[in-house]
Amino acid sequence: MLDRVAPDWEALIDEEAKAIMPLTRRTRWGQQYLFQPYAVQQLGVFAPHYDDALGQRFIDAVPTRFRYWDIHVNEAMRSIRFDRVKESTQQVLPVLGDMEQQRKGYSSGHRRNLRKAEVYRSQITTEVSGSDFMALFERSTAARHGGMRAKDRMVLQGLVDDVLQRGEGRLLGLSEAGRLLAAVLFVEWGGRSILLKSAVDPAAVDRHPMFLLVDHYLALGAGGNDLLDFAGSNHPGTERFNAGFGAQRLVYLHLIRNRLPAPLRWLKQLKDGS
Repeated sequence: MLDRVAPDWEALIDEEAKAIMPLTRRTRWGQQYLFQPYAVQQLGVFAPHYDDALGQRFIDAVPTRFRYWDIHVNEAMRSIRFDRVKESTQQVLPVLGDMEQQRKGYSSGHRRNLRKAEVYRSQITTEVSGSDFMALFERSTAARHGGMRAKDRMVLQGLVDDVLQRGEGRLLGLSEAGRLLAAVLFVEWGGRSILLKSAVDPAAVDRHPMFLLVDHYLALGAGGNDLLDFAGSNHPGTERFNAGFGAQRLVYLHLIRNRLPAPLRWLKQLKDGS
């Protein structure tokens, strides 16, 4: 996945701890920097037995040639000491394997929307191609946010294709008369299923398809995973949607460092408004 979104990535590795920290890097104005790739919410240190000391050792060991950082680290790394730290939120939901119990955790509003959407359950399909998903995403989700840059479109298309070809996730959709009206891409890895991207045609919003698709995915067992990761959001509406399924709120950190040479440092501060 990182090969798609950050082709020149490097990594720090602790063989004894079997731990790795990807370093997604770029070069601009002759300066190397760390950035958060498109469609990747969190990186940081990954280890079978993580502790705060291990995480801090990795952070402190990142080469000094990376004079600017703008990255997000995973929720295990909430005690990291760093130059500048912001908090972001994500929401995760335990997959119970018992839909009666699972639905008891839904909010009353979610249960009401599901009842409204139930008439469309027969339109749920697993026969969704990557190209159909991308076309829907561009005319709905991307369009609401001002469209996609060409390079982001290529990255997302590549991610969708890779996930499907490797069997590391699935697309669920809602279709009528051969037209895809809503779809969700779930990535399944390491006991966790991640809701990576979703799209809903404006004409289908009143069918409440996302409530139906998430519920259906849980009923399928979420690919045999123990956790459904909504990938979270700092947007209140999205957070409410996720929480309505009973998802728990977790904090992960946004690390920012600016040790660029003086003229570049000032320009970056002006651009970031900091």
